[in-house]
Amino acid sequence: MNDNDRQVGQRIEPFVLDERFMTGELLVDGEHRTLAEFINEVIGNFSTAAPGEKIEGIVDHLLQYAVTHFRHEEELMRRCACAAHFVDAHARVHENFVGQVTKMRQTLVGADDAEQLLRFLTAWLAHHILDIDQSMVRQIRAIRAGTSPEQAYQAERARLGDPTSARLLDAMNSLYRLIAARNDALLAMNRKLELENTARTEALGALHDLELYLSQIIEGDPVPTFVIDANHCITHWNRACAQITGKPAEEMIGSNRQWAPFYPAERPTMADLIVNGDTESQVEAYYLGTFRRSPIIDGAYESENFFATIGGGGGRWLCFTAAPLRDANGTLIGAIETLQDVTERRNAEAALRQHQEHLEHLIEERTAELAEANTRLAGERHELQQLLHTVEQTQQQLLQSEKLAAIGQLAAGVAHEINNPIGFVTSNLGTLKDYVGKLLAVIDAYEGATPETLTENVKAARERADLEFLREDIPALLAESEDGLQRVTRIVQDLRNFSRIDNAERERADLNAALESTLNVVWNELKYKAEVIRELGDVPPVECVPAQINQVFMNLLVNAAQAIPQRGRITLRSGAGDGHVWFEIEDTGSGMPEEVRKRIFEPFFTTKPVGKGTGLGLSISYDIIVKKHGGRLDVSSEPGRGTLFRISLPLTPPADGADA
Repeated sequence: MNDNDRQVGQRIEPFVLDERFMTGELLVDGEHRTLAEFINEVIGNFSTAAPGEKIEGIVDHLLQYAVTHFRHEEELMRRCACAAHFVDAHARVHENFVGQVTKMRQTLVGADDAEQLLRFLTAWLAHHILDIDQSMVRQIRAIRAGTSPEQAYQAERARLGDPTSARLLDAMNSLYRLIAARNDALLAMNRKLELENTARTEALGALHDLELYLSQIIEGDPVPTFVIDANHCITHWNRACAQITGKPAEEMIGSNRQWAPFYPAERPTMADLIVNGDTESQVEAYYLGTFRRSPIIDGAYESENFFATIGGGGGRWLCFTAAPLRDANGTLIGAIETLQDVTERRNAEAALRQHQEHLEHLIEERTAELAEANTRLAGERHELQQLLHTVEQTQQQLLQSEKLAAIGQLAAGVAHEINNPIGFVTSNLGTLKDYVGKLLAVIDAYEGATPETLTENVKAARERADLEFLREDIPALLAESEDGLQRVTRIVQDLRNFSRIDNAERERADLNAALESTLNVVWNELKYKAEVIRELGDVPPVECVPAQINQVFMNLLVNAAQAIPQRGRITLRSGAGDGHVWFEIEDTGSGMPEEVRKRIFEPFFTTKPVGKGTGLGLSISYDIIVKKHGGRLDVSSEPGRGTLFRISLPLTPPADGADA
């Protein structure tokens, strides 16, 4: 192409939209017009030799506007329900256009490239409007007229266009494909050239970049750092190092005075020893056990010391690490040393040690105080044990006192119960004495009679004695007397079992029998107040202290009788299950309000008049059942509806249940 040909602005006419390009859709035609104006602006700027940056900006703006226009067209097609495959094909055309323009924009170098871009834009826009956009609008009109989307699409495919227009569109398609292929080739070539140029640039500047990068890292590092080369000359002395040592980089770089900020006389730093390749023994000679090998960096050492000349007179603790620097071949080319101010940590450690010593002193004092307190507590514990023993003895005495007091209260009733059988036994003995006298008179008649008078005397004695009556009455008299004596024996035995205080050992006991025995003892208290109903079930023997359980039964039975104002009913129940036996004593007495029920197991609490009760009966009962036998003692009561006490005892009480 000659120079005249390169004046693109003189032979490319501006893009003009005439009636052929109108679709009839106002939004679409308006945006097409704006796209044409963008293209004309690119042509105008190119023809006036505008800067490439301006043309690139206009092309970028064109591309952004085209994307917006394409989105509007696709939304219009979806809103009008065009056939989905037509919408997708149209959208792919839009996407391909954006990709090609982007590629051309990236490869825009000279006038030939700009001309190709302008040819592509004008050809593509003309082809697009005359072909697929016109087809889109015709389908939209048909759909709006009532044709289905698919019918409209098929009708558009069957439509035969103008032969001249068809040839023009084919030519534009060929141009479009040619430009697209050229774009791809140019883009691939550009990538190849860029990669080759990058590789060459990287190869030429690798060492310089590495050194610059290392310098920037070291200089910007907040950790104080200096670097020496293989000749012990300082190559880097960063701002942090200058700040902590007070030595500016201008003074230090290029010298071998790296020792000066730290030591009063010249001596090797740890970095110098690494450059020298000295053995660990040489490091030990200078750092006297204050160093260690770095656990992270091979060939590096760490140490921590106090430097009086650092920090403006007060001195600072510094932790420093020195590591070797090697080139790609592994050759030692220098060493890098970093410093860390650990003064605050050291001060904190010193303060912590002082605090620890203070704490140890406090602990010693506290230990002495605790030892003294333990001694005092041991004495107090002994006193408490003595007091507890006294309390236990007092409790036992109260238990027995309550039992004896109850027995004393029951003595008159027991005496009455004994007096009845004793009375009729005594009466029977008087009658028996008379019967014996009569029998002896008959015997005397036998003994004093002669043969002549025997029959008459014996007959008279027999009539006086009424032997037939004696034969009937004497056995009945003896049986009645025997029953009375057995009753006395049983009452005495029950009373003895109930009141015994010499046997506090656990044993297996039949508590139904124990309840019956207690009933015999307190019967005189009950028989005038209540009818006793027994609903006792079969219960297995229970390991317990029977005398203590008897006392609980007595307390509950007497309380039940005393709770009945005139005449009522006491129901006794028993049963077993889940490793327990249970007993219920229910009365039809006056019952208890809630505030009284909550306190009935408190020692010395009583609702009886002064002198009528100690208030220990239920408290002792609770202690026996719950604390000594590991059971439960529950109560339910309502005023006017009576009270029910329920005792539940394990067949084998817990091992820690203390005996009375």
